[in-house]
Amino acid sequence: MKRASPKRIRRIFGVLGLIGLALVLWENRSSLSNFVPLLTTLRWYVLVSVVIIQLGSYWLNGLYYRSILRIFAYDLKTSRLFEGALATNFVNYLLPSAGLAGAGYLSQVLAPEVPRGVSVLVQLMRYAFSALAVLLMMPVGFLLIYAESNKGGRSLLDVTVISALGITALAVGLVVLVQHEALLRRALHATLRFLQRFFKSLKEDKVTNFVDQFYVGYRAMTNNKRRMLQPFGWSILYIVVEILTFYMAFLAFGKTVNPGTAVMAYLFANIVSIFGGVIISTGVFELGMAGTLIALGVPFALAVAVTTVYRIMNLLIGLPPGYIFYRKFLPITKEMSAAPSQTKTEHPTRRPPQQ
Repeated sequence: MKRASPKRIRRIFGVLGLIGLALVLWENRSSLSNFVPLLTTLRWYVLVSVVIIQLGSYWLNGLYYRSILRIFAYDLKTSRLFEGALATNFVNYLLPSAGLAGAGYLSQVLAPEVPRGVSVLVQLMRYAFSALAVLLMMPVGFLLIYAESNKGGRSLLDVTVISALGITALAVGLVVLVQHEALLRRALHATLRFLQRFFKSLKEDKVTNFVDQFYVGYRAMTNNKRRMLQPFGWSILYIVVEILTFYMAFLAFGKTVNPGTAVMAYLFANIVSIFGGVIISTGVFELGMAGTLIALGVPFALAVAVTTVYRIMNLLIGLPPGYIFYRKFLPITKEMSAAPSQTKTEHPTRRPPQQ
């Protein structure tokens, strides 16, 4: 059978991405139609500020990637990582997999300089840092709400504690799995043997090499714990900026609410999307956000309007450029297809100086 050319495969992936973008817009058509009548009451200068700040949040993602990659002695341009952040967001929204699709795609963005195992670890740490930032922000949002009106004190506290425990349990489970290298390798090889029944092209040596690269990066991180504070700092700042843009959606309608309400609505929407995003990426985030706002006393019409405007702005800012950069970083180039793959004996990354 004749092998498809790199250009042809790239074109196929590009068309699939465009179809995916069209499906995303179609699934959100009701929100788009609701968005038009709201334009007459919106303050446009606030929306312009939202666009600038939202793009700034993607730049913060680029700074996160650059800071953590430097721990592994890789120094990539922030502009490239900014584009990669937009492309990864596009893939995560297109393929509901709780972020795993984006982790896999980021390895293509960083190729060929960074081994795939290290790239996936970098993205998984971004999710871990974001989850930790959410845990730190939850008490802040709760105290802001409780101090003002004591509204829903007991029920809000219960939901906050349950959410925090859920995230903590998930994080602890992942940490335990990663720390037990032999267990993780057995689980991956068992999964591989199952998948090989359906995909004969899957090779065990590639999985072994990927895990080797992953643990080289993992050991580099554990040996440089203090340097991990910088990427964690960028992750916290990213969450703060995202909450700020959400709060500005209220200002766009000339409304103000308790900042804690915006904090909790954004955090709960993300928590819902983490667990529900495995099945579907559309509507889960919006439902969690609007539902939290209504539960905290925001009028139904305002809660739906703010959620709609915020998500439409979020989609329009992130998805079209995300598709463009998705195409740019598609995994097929003649140079990469001609390059020899790394073997297990190769050292995939240079160890940074121990500090």
